[in-house]
Amino acid sequence: MVVVDQFVGTPQRLKDRVAIVTGGGGTNSIGRAICLRYGAEGAKVAVLDVNSAGAARVADEVKAAGGDAMAIACDITDLAQCESAAKQVADAWNGRIDILVNNAAFFGTMGAWKPFNEWTVEEWDHMQTVNVRGMWFMLRAAFPYMKAQKYGKVINLSSSTFFQGVPGFIHYTSSKGGVIGFTRSIGKELGEFGIRVNALAPGFTLSDAQLELTKDARAWYDVNRDKQSIKERNEIPEDLAGPAFFLASEDSDFMSCQTVLVDGGLNMH
Repeated sequence: MVVVDQFVGTPQRLKDRVAIVTGGGGTNSIGRAICLRYGAEGAKVAVLDVNSAGAARVADEVKAAGGDAMAIACDITDLAQCESAAKQVADAWNGRIDILVNNAAFFGTMGAWKPFNEWTVEEWDHMQTVNVRGMWFMLRAAFPYMKAQKYGKVINLSSSTFFQGVPGFIHYTSSKGGVIGFTRSIGKELGEFGIRVNALAPGFTLSDAQLELTKDARAWYDVNRDKQSIKERNEIPEDLAGPAFFLASEDSDFMSCQTVLVDGGLNMH
């Protein structure tokens, strides 16, 4: 087990906040990096993932580093499972849910670039179901708890692909554009309840999942790095942990409906 220790001595500015991170069970993943950072900052972290073993592994890492965490198997495309997971979290930690990170997503396969009219209806629908409807389901599940406490932070993971446009990958790019529309609209709707909703848009990130998907297209790493403003390296999952902490903390209390690009200066908006 690898335990991240670079946050030893952090001021724990999320102390006793309760956070749900969906898709948190990956190895060398954005979700895992966020879980570890939140745990180091004192949050109680619920690691949700359709992969129960992965969720348990990351929860154990958070606890091994001195944090408080629990693992919950959850398919975010099932509303009943989302509601059950939210209830488990609230029941375990004083009825609270302070932070929801909608990170779980489906990416597909790199190399499967196809014209827009060659994607099947099933491929299109699955992408939208996981990447957009899953966020709606999780927020529906967490909302009653945030509304009751008159405060909450929701962080939705979009993608820089929306800002650059990626031909041949329209179902994914469209789903991540949907996340931004969802963020803007639901942020307006929930402001009266003290709930802030923002999005993070990562660039091409060297997570284990991405490395596996691009194992036959390694030139993609160089292409992306050369287009960035910051050229010394590619993006890694830990690059999202700091921005995700900022959006969960009181420092961003006057921000809502916004999208923060974290892609090394590849895109601007």
